[in-house]
Amino acid sequence: MRKRYILLLAVCLLAGGVAVSAQTAAREHLSVSAGGRFSHILDGHDIYKNLLGTYNYGSANVSLSFYTRPEDGGWYEWAYNYPDCGISLSYARTGAMQFKNASRFGDIVNLYGWLEIPLVRTPHFRLGPLLEVGVAFTGHPYDYNRNPYNLYIGSKVFTLVGTGLLAEWLFAPRWALQAGVYATHHSNGMLRSPNLGYNELAVGVGVRHYLAPKSVAPKPASAPERPEYGKGLHWSVFAAAGVHSCPVELDAIHASNDPDRLAPARFRGVVGAELDWRYSPVFATGIGLEADYAVNDYRGADILLTGKEDPKGYSPLRAGIYLMQEFHYRQFSAHIVAGIYLFKRSGLTEDVGRAFEKVGARYQFRRAGGLFAGLDLRAHQFDRSYSLEWSLGYRF
Repeated sequence: MRKRYILLLAVCLLAGGVAVSAQTAAREHLSVSAGGRFSHILDGHDIYKNLLGTYNYGSANVSLSFYTRPEDGGWYEWAYNYPDCGISLSYARTGAMQFKNASRFGDIVNLYGWLEIPLVRTPHFRLGPLLEVGVAFTGHPYDYNRNPYNLYIGSKVFTLVGTGLLAEWLFAPRWALQAGVYATHHSNGMLRSPNLGYNELAVGVGVRHYLAPKSVAPKPASAPERPEYGKGLHWSVFAAAGVHSCPVELDAIHASNDPDRLAPARFRGVVGAELDWRYSPVFATGIGLEADYAVNDYRGADILLTGKEDPKGYSPLRAGIYLMQEFHYRQFSAHIVAGIYLFKRSGLTEDVGRAFEKVGARYQFRRAGGLFAGLDLRAHQFDRSYSLEWSLGYRF
């Protein structure tokens, strides 16, 4: 019954998302597709060798998408070579993998939005990178008593972020074949421990049906009228909030035989300022400073796990500096961040390094000056998600 409710919710979100993104849901902009993937979980650090007997599984997916056309004459569409976007629902048979113990992983339902930007575009063929962002659901998360060996993800709801390369061949006016390669990261963003998550590589095939004959008009040789945008230097201020559940603290709880078997989700707050140079309607590059407040029992974990305290002391505060690259599409922007912590005191057992990364998106409210809202996924060591951070800021 629970799966039926999840599927019903997914269908409602699917229809709503397309209605919003398509603006005018004309048949010449819409398509539906179905396909499958064969996935392999990566285990470069031997994280899962004591849990998994097999690393492969299959999944099936359906999508409803909105595609842009040269006939529509938009500058941003022209700049991105007429991208496609959509919402997909997939059912992954991760529960069919073999385990070496009594752990249960369970099948996973994924609901995600995607954007494909063609680098190669001809009347009958397109090839380009793909970005996927969404949520996932499982009925078998970690549980100390009922599912103690499943150390992947400690919550029923978690996130996915993926990229890939997608090719499409239009073999009839309304029909196309698709093939792609994909890299995906599943994680609960430290909403709850444990949070090993997993990375996977996949290959996939599918068939796509356009609700109206697909336009094959070539890309205009000259750009449409260039939109107005805030060229030059700008600065922004923002505040963000999220939660963080530490796996080191979970280890300490287990070592103390505490009846509370899950590490608490603790508040995290961030304030920051950025200076960026927007040199085209599409691109901006900047630098930022931030200060973080992240509560945790670093001292208690060190004493329980190592029997000693960190001589450098402990602090809930961190401060960092970072570089940022933004990609703009009308009111939306996506960004990637690479930075270092200039100050942190998180103890002997916490394995957070100096470097951090963020990937996220923002929406600037058109009628509210420079006000924007955003969501970021913070990570460490390029493969360890740390927290999800909701933000609100102003760009001057």
